This record gives sequence, structure tokens and C-alpha cells, in this order.
Amino acid sequence: MKDYTFEYTRQGLVYLLFGLSFAIIVLGLFPFRILFTGIISPGIGVIALIGLAIAFFLLNKHRIKRIGIAKLSMTDLTIELNQTIHIPFSDLKYYYIYDGKNGIVFTLGFLDGTKFKIGANNNFCNNDLLKTFLSDFQSAIESYKAQNKVNIVHLETIFARKQTLYILCTLTVLVILGFCFTHMPLMILPISASVSLSVAWIRYFQQRSKNKLVDF
Repeated sequence: MKDYTFEYTRQGLVYLLFGLSFAIIVLGLFPFRILFTGIISPGIGVIALIGLAIAFFLLNKHRIKRIGIAKLSMTDLTIELNQTIHIPFSDLKYYYIYDGKNGIVFTLGFLDGTKFKIGANNNFCNNDLLKTFLSDFQSAIESYKAQNKVNIVHLETIFARKQTLYILCTLTVLVILGFCFTHMPLMILPISASVSLSVAWIRYFQQRSKNKLVDF
């Protein structure tokens, strides 16, 4: 059994801190209008509120990163975060590793329908530590699959799910409606969405042509 230490992101806290920082700016405008109108110019007031929001975020930024420990063998995995999670490979249905521009996300899907998900945002963590562990994890999983002749799906992209077709169709209809009922500058929203949607359709059909669509 090999041990790994890695950094991971508390993603829920990231959203919370961004939300609170934005709230400081928005909610701060009301007392500013009452207390400082005529004393401080609105531009300076807005800059001060933005500075306060940034300071709040930076002072709490250290709370986002946490240290985890993984213990990997050829048949199971133990992950120590706030609690210890033991994962026999025999309980797995699929695994998904996404390595994007903002970091890496790791998802395990279990036979009972539950999931385990963890990620390392490279704006807050050294995600190379998690990458090293996941590289060895993938090797161990593939070796386990070959030796035991089991089908633990390596989900290469979220667009490899059959349900993705319905989501993409719905989003396409919404984008078309956006083109029909909006004008500039709001037209920018459906234009930008159509670019991402086109990429999503391409990835979906790539997985479909490779016969790699899954039902979950």
C-alpha cells in the first residue's frame, strides 16, 4: 500500500466566499447612500466597497485549501479528509478524472448510485500532488479490471452520458429563443452560449461515434 498527501479545494466554501464578497459590495451601497452622500463621491465609495470585498476574500482564502491523505493498494483505496473513507474497487461503477485549466476534479461513482467527488483548484492548491495520486490510481484500477475481468467504466467526459442528448436539446432550444427574442447588448448572452454549446455537441457526437455512451 502506498500513501499520498495532496491538497484539495473546499469548493462549497469558494462559492460562499465569492457570494459574501459580492454581497458586501451590493449591500454596502445602501448605507453608503444614507451616510456618505455628499461627503464621498460615488466612484470612490464603490472602489472602497470593492476593496473591502477583496480584503474579506483574501483574509479567508486560506480556509479554502485542505490537506488530504490517500492510501492506495491494488484492490482498494482509503481517503482521509475530514473523515476516513474506505473504497473497495469492487464497489465502483465508474471513475471520472477531469483535468481542466482551473485544476483537476476526481469523481467516483458507486454501484449503489452514490458518488464521491474531490477537486484541486489550481488558484488555491498545488494540484500536481493530486495528479500524481490519480495517475497511480488509474493504473491500479485498470490493472484490477484486467485481473478480475470487471467493467469499471472510465468516464472520459461528462458528455459521454446518454442523458446528455436531452440536456443539449433543451439548451439549444433556449439559445435559439435567445436569438429570437433578444437584441444587443443582451444578444451577447446567446452568442457566447452558442459557442460553448457547439463544443458540447461535438464532444457528445465524438463519444457516440466511439460507442462510449453510458446510461448513468
